[in-house]
Amino acid sequence: MPVRPVEFLWLDLTRQCPLACVMCYNDSGPTGTHGAMTLEDWRRVLTEAAALGVAKVELIGGEPTRHPDWTLVLCHALDVGLDVTVFSNLAHVREGWWPILERPGVSLGTSWYSDLAGEHDLITRRRGSHARTRANIAEAVRRGGSRSGLG
Repeated sequence: MPVRPVEFLWLDLTRQCPLACVMCYNDSGPTGTHGAMTLEDWRRVLTEAAALGVAKVELIGGEPTRHPDWTLVLCHALDVGLDVTVFSNLAHVREGWWPILERPGVSLGTSWYSDLAGEHDLITRRRGSHARTRANIAEAVRRGGSRSGLG
């Protein structure tokens, strides 16, 4: 049986997250850490992955935007020719991040637990997370369209 090449990687940048979701698969939360990988380690992984034929990476965590170098990791992935999905809870999106998220080759993913605020907030264990996530989904859709992966 022929071996299929790896075409997709998940990069678990951090276990830090502002939420504390009841079903979190890796125990991420406000006290999580960024682990032992340095920015140079992440760059090396991405460069090697691209050289091996990987086409797409997904930045996950915890909340990948909590990693201090997440934008540099994303930009390096794009520089070596990879498409990137940022899988964020969208509870906290800084205004300055939108242009990065709108770059060609970048798409955005999120978790949405309920259209009812109380249910969503109960799952995330953070009051107001539904409203923030919903507002940022709306902003992503507003900014989306044919020129970006948003929306």
